[in-house]
Parts: sequence; C-alpha cells; structure tokens
Amino acid sequence: MKRYVKNMRDIALTIDVEPDVPPILNTWRGVEEGLPILLELLEKHGVRATFFVTAQTSEIFPKLVNRISRENHEVGCHGYEHERYDRLNPKEQSKKVELATKAITKIMGRRPMGFRAPNFRPTLHVFAAIERAGYIYDASVASYKTDPGSSRFTFVEIPNTLPSSVLRLPISFSAKLLRLCIAALPLTVLDYHPWEVIEMPREVRFDCRFATGETALHRLDRLLAYLLGKRANFRLMREIAENEGSRRSGGKERSLSRISRSKGFLLNHCR
Repeated sequence: MKRYVKNMRDIALTIDVEPDVPPILNTWRGVEEGLPILLELLEKHGVRATFFVTAQTSEIFPKLVNRISRENHEVGCHGYEHERYDRLNPKEQSKKVELATKAITKIMGRRPMGFRAPNFRPTLHVFAAIERAGYIYDASVASYKTDPGSSRFTFVEIPNTLPSSVLRLPISFSAKLLRLCIAALPLTVLDYHPWEVIEMPREVRFDCRFATGETALHRLDRLLAYLLGKRANFRLMREIAENEGSRRSGGKERSLSRISRSKGFLLNHCR
C-alpha cells in the first residue's frame, strides 16, 4: 500500500452529458437533476472534471452547460444527439460532427478542444472529421473496445480505462480495481454520467440501472474521498492533451493510446 501511495499517478474524470440512458429512455432527469448534484459533489471534493456534452443538451440546457465551464471544468463535444456514428454513412458522420461542433461553440463562445463519440464507437470518418474541425484530442476509444485507427491522425488519442459501471460497485471492489489501474498506468481515465445518480427504471438493462440513484452518489462520494486521500492528481483532458502535444513537438513522442490501456479489463460498457 505504501508503494501505491508513493507512486500515485494521474486520473482524468470524464462525465458524458446526454439524455437518460440513450436510446432506451427519452427523458432528461440526469441533466436536470443529476448534473447539479454532480457539480456540487465535485465542488465539495475540489475535483475538476471534463464533461463531454451532446450539442442537443447544450441547446436545451445552455445555462447548465455554461455552469460547467464557470465552475472550472472542461466542456468537450459528445456528438449532436448521441448518435451512433458507426451506423451513419460517411457524409452524415462528417455533417453531425460539424453541426455538433458549431452548436457547442455557439453556446460556449469558444470551440471545444476534445471530442468523444457516443457509445465509444468512432470510425475513421469521424476521426477525419474531428481532425478537420481542429480538435486537439479525441477520447472516443476505450481500452475494452477496438480502436478503428486513431494512430493514423495527428490529434492526441486519450483512451478510456474503465466503464462507468465500475464506479457504482461497492467501494471495496472499485477501490481495489482502481488501485491496480493507477499502479500500472501513467494515466487512468474514468467515465460517468449524470443519469447514474438518478434511480433508473426497470426497463433499463441491468448493467445500466444497478446501484443507480442515491447508492451511486454515495459510492462516488466515498471513492473520490478515497482517491484524494491517496494523493490522486485529477487532471482535465485538455491539460493531458496539451502536455502530450508538447512532448511530441519536443521530440519525445509517446503514445497515450498505448500507455493508458489496460487489456485486462475487457468489460461491457454501459453507454
């Protein structure tokens, strides 16, 4: 345990802001009720996070999205309507990326620096579109899913390490799993959703509804306290991407796609 504390590495907490468990539900309780709760929890612990927001969310709830930025968190793009890009033709994929980027830029007054495809399902056409749009990093690849070829592009790829459902496990399990990740990886990227702190109905599949609501909030609260107690360094995704870009320009290129993956965690992701 002492060795783990001494070598504590970076963590990026990312939160995908979208309708409730898309496309299963057509409600917004996660944004309306869950997002303010999460923002208060992060303020309580002094943790900054990166919020990947769908353009539709930013258009319906502009005040909440601007609140994210005002409270010193990062706002990235999460597509337009949480569409599955791998089910669209190439022209539609490019158009959706373009529309989403413009919508979020209009609401925020500045362009987002990072992009995450819904369901962690990017394509080569999506990668090409976000590169044309000027994104400095992508966060669409997950360690437990196939990368369609992000290494072909110049943006920084920052893969997700664990599915969000892991953070809803009892802390006796989640803390051990995170300890393994942090001990092995220079960067651990965590994913979460505002709807997870709202109890999901029975029509939602089990992996997306177990331990949601007050249980999820309590466990996340305890987990953040635990990690901070072990001197975890929470960083924004744009900071990680900017540092990686500086290394590359300085001739010290290394691949975040390689160093932040954990092949041992091939879990089904609740998205």
